Amino acid sequence: MDEADVTALEDLRRKLTAASNEKISLLPFVASAVCRVLSGRLGAQYARLNSTVDDEHQEIIQHHAVHLGIATETEGGLMVPVIRDAHRLGVMELGRQITQLAQAARERVLAPDQLTGSTFTISNYGSYAGRFGTPIINYPEAGILGVGRARDGVVVRSGMLGVGRLLPLSLAADHRVIDGATAASALAKIIDLLQSPQNLLSPGGQA
Repeated sequence: MDEADVTALEDLRRKLTAASNEKISLLPFVASAVCRVLSGRLGAQYARLNSTVDDEHQEIIQHHAVHLGIATETEGGLMVPVIRDAHRLGVMELGRQITQLAQAARERVLAPDQLTGSTFTISNYGSYAGRFGTPIINYPEAGILGVGRARDGVVVRSGMLGVGRLLPLSLAADHRVIDGATAASALAKIIDLLQSPQNLLSPGGQA
């Protein structure tokens, strides 16, 4: 569990919202950061989080593509629609797909293949309440990231106290696949990306 200072990210989010006339939350940025870490761009060891466990055959299957599950609360209970090949998408497209899939889940019009095949899940319980949590791994995946509610808090920059926007994050991992030190380092990489949001933009400079 840790917190990301998303003050600069909030500024970028507001600018993108104004420029696009689309409602953009912090979640697509978190999803983009997660995909960059899971894809192995920041270290091959972190790609092990993008794995599933086949207990029947006693195998760990590491995936190249990131199929991102987004835990969504509905009247019928929790559902986890899946964004296929999420690592190929920019922030804006991730945001659109999250919104579309969440709406389809609440309306119960998702196709069966939209609810299977995820390789990693994000649970955004902060949209309801709470800071830190203990997210339960979506079996047979090897990890899940819980996102809490952002809040204003005290931050230290260049030795000076100030007020910033803090986003709580909680990462759970299957220790048969990845050890605690590597999981903690992966969370630190996600936080680094969120705190340097320009790095979440594509090489062309677009989200």
